[in-house]
Amino acid sequence: MHVEELINHSPVWDEHDEIAIVEPYEYIVSKPGKSFRSKLINVFNEIYQIPTEKTNEISTLVSILHNASLLIDDIEDNSTTRRGIPTSHTLFGVPLTINSANYMYFKAMEALQVIAGDNKILLHDLMVIFNQEMINLHRGQGLDIYWRENLLHFIPDETKYYNMVMNKTGGLFRLTVRIMELLTDVKLPHSLVPLSNLLGIIYQIRDDYQNLLNEQMIANKGLAEDISEGKLSFPIIHGLRYGQSHSETFLKDILRLRTDDIELKKKAVEYLNSQSHSLEYTWGKLEDLSKLAKSKGYIPKKDFPDASNKLISIVDYLSTK
Repeated sequence: MHVEELINHSPVWDEHDEIAIVEPYEYIVSKPGKSFRSKLINVFNEIYQIPTEKTNEISTLVSILHNASLLIDDIEDNSTTRRGIPTSHTLFGVPLTINSANYMYFKAMEALQVIAGDNKILLHDLMVIFNQEMINLHRGQGLDIYWRENLLHFIPDETKYYNMVMNKTGGLFRLTVRIMELLTDVKLPHSLVPLSNLLGIIYQIRDDYQNLLNEQMIANKGLAEDISEGKLSFPIIHGLRYGQSHSETFLKDILRLRTDDIELKKKAVEYLNSQSHSLEYTWGKLEDLSKLAKSKGYIPKKDFPDASNKLISIVDYLSTK
């Protein structure tokens, strides 16, 4: 095709080009995770009563964002395995994987147009929510990385951790609820955004705990990958602050190594278990937060008893070893 003919039309794009640039994304999608977010959307919809077609579109949107963010996370954390298989960037290279993840973020934005249909006012409101939560997600991820890279100078406290997680992990939970509340005609006694924030915190603390001990997590990502990353997870923050208060640097020194040495990581986990008692503290905190989620009206038990019982079961699942 002559250049003068090309420039008078939209850029040419075909199926083969599409397949080439999304290969890192499709690779990770081919190995599904727990689909926790999709299940949660279905339970929430027993309250919101949105047409199934719309909830499927929301699930697609959230799934795209979640899987695309994993591609970036694995690069930023220098991870070699995800869901029990090699990470995308180790197979397809960092440049293509970054581009694939960013491309899918914008494909997720396109999904908003499907949800809104011809309603331009709704599309505007959806775009505002989407942009706010994508900003929050990157703020949370940025802080997580910043703390890791500045371990010598700063150890966050629990409040800072909760706020980081509300931005990072809570972002997709909150995005889901905010979109569903925009679409529902059901009169709610109160917004479920606070519950979604709390579920995000509970989910992440459980993930932090399991990263150090859970056999399935170890099979999928390796033993205590958070220690290899130097990540300041909830139990590790507690252990670091314990060491700080006792004027010793055992755990901090191991984290600074970014080690893959199994024996050294086992020693760090043993320290968190027997010396600082951070694992016991973490699980106790998780149980406290789960009790909080089931009290004080966060779950609308009176107005939606059946859906509320399922939400309570989800909270119980997240606080069961």
